[in-house]
Amino acid sequence: MRVISGKAKGTGLFSPSGKAVRPTSDFVKENLFNIIGLDVVGARFLDAFAGSGGVGIEALSRGAKHVTFIDASQKSIDLVRRNLEKTRLGGDAIVLKGEMPNVLKKLAGQEFDIIFLDPPYFEGFAASALGAIVENGILSEGGQIILEVSEFSEDAVHPALEIFKEKIYGNSKLIFFEMLDPATSAE
Repeated sequence: MRVISGKAKGTGLFSPSGKAVRPTSDFVKENLFNIIGLDVVGARFLDAFAGSGGVGIEALSRGAKHVTFIDASQKSIDLVRRNLEKTRLGGDAIVLKGEMPNVLKKLAGQEFDIIFLDPPYFEGFAASALGAIVENGILSEGGQIILEVSEFSEDAVHPALEIFKEKIYGNSKLIFFEMLDPATSAE
């Protein structure tokens, strides 16, 4: 695992031990950032189910204004902090420990331009996290949610969100959501 581009390009990241955390592969991460491109520059970014923090750190390295990292595991929180320290990108970051979707309630009143969700595969966290994002109004107008799931997962959906892109990379699927226009969804 490494930072692929930007200020911290080439910096190796500390990886989790064991199989409890499944970091987003460099291949998937590179393709993700090729898709979102310059949208990350100046963005307020949320890395939920952060694990090692690789995706959020990549966002910071590529010019995100601020990244909030969330994970329920203290080991993951410690790993994110170590990686932020190693890359020297921690000045524009907040690391929060908490269970989804409860921790998203604490973020009500804040808005994020890009929200990346990488929940444990096959455990049903995706739908509840999408619901909490909508219910707490934390996605900015014109913002996007990117969900990483197994290619074999049932798609998580929410009536206020629309899928505008899906990409499969090996065993991983990236699903891109945006808010439906209330005027359009009422028709």
